[in-house]
Amino acid sequence: LCGIAPCILSFVPVGLREQLYRERIVEVESKLNEVELGQAKEYLLPLQKLQDNMRIRTEVAAILRQYKLNNVQNQYNAEEQATRQNLENEKSLLYDHMKEELEEKIRRLEEDRNSVDINADLWFFEHNKRGSNQNPLSSKRGPKGFNRMKSRRKAVTVSGPYIVYMLRDEEIIEDWTIIKKAMSQRKCDLTY
Repeated sequence: LCGIAPCILSFVPVGLREQLYRERIVEVESKLNEVELGQAKEYLLPLQKLQDNMRIRTEVAAILRQYKLNNVQNQYNAEEQATRQNLENEKSLLYDHMKEELEEKIRRLEEDRNSVDINADLWFFEHNKRGSNQNPLSSKRGPKGFNRMKSRRKAVTVSGPYIVYMLRDEEIIEDWTIIKKAMSQRKCDLTY
């Protein structure tokens, strides 16, 4: 009787209408009780779908959160590695720069020391010659600048691959001084 159309109900007597109304109220109240208790089929199926959707979304959110955390960790690791490599590169460049500066200072000190040695040798040589009142160049130079020896030295016989110079120590020191000055001048010209 509950499924009867309203137009048909207008022809039904009042007692029967009251009975239909009460049955309808009982039916609605029982459905309401089933919904409140969570037992109604009309309620359980949509609820199950909602719970499934909620579970899926929760799982997706957890996976997405994990991926985002991994991404942040990877970015941090990449920045840390880049910073560490940059630090190592800067250290290496600084080390090379300081090494070059120290080598340059050492080279200059060596040149200064050689210059002092040369000057000291020349001073000592000239000082000894002045004491004997001889000019080292005047006694051996001829009118055209060729060497003339007052007395020839006797050739010394040696075994092995040796080069024997017929020069005195003063001449060797003088030549060595000229060569050193030319080399140091050339180095200075190349650096500037």
